[in-house]
Amino acid sequence: MDRGTVLFHRDFEFKDGELGNKLIIILNTPLPDEPYLCCKTTSQTKYKIETEGCHSSKNIFILGNIKNCFTKKTYVQFHELYEFDSQIFLKGHFEGKIDVKCTLTDSIIRAIVNCVRKSEDVSPYHLNLLK
Repeated sequence: MDRGTVLFHRDFEFKDGELGNKLIIILNTPLPDEPYLCCKTTSQTKYKIETEGCHSSKNIFILGNIKNCFTKKTYVQFHELYEFDSQIFLKGHFEGKIDVKCTLTDSIIRAIVNCVRKSEDVSPYHLNLLK
């Protein structure tokens, strides 16, 4: 899997330990000794931002309708980034917990990653994974 892959994770573990369904986006194509760096998405309109595009000061990138991927406005959230080992993805796929939903175009994932890079809240380690 490469950066821009959107996964449907049926057993996603949130930072608070809760489990649930979540669409996540892979932000990098890791080297063999690196983890996949991912962010979660939501279609919930809890943000007071409507304009599509980068809102790095709010750790949000807003996507419009993307055919075969997102049917409504989607908020890519990067206030929390998640690391996954490739074995976790493989195991989740074979257990029926993780499916590839779609792949974002190179220009869209590049715009998202550039937005993440502008955030003051992303650690230097995570920025290095986005190289």
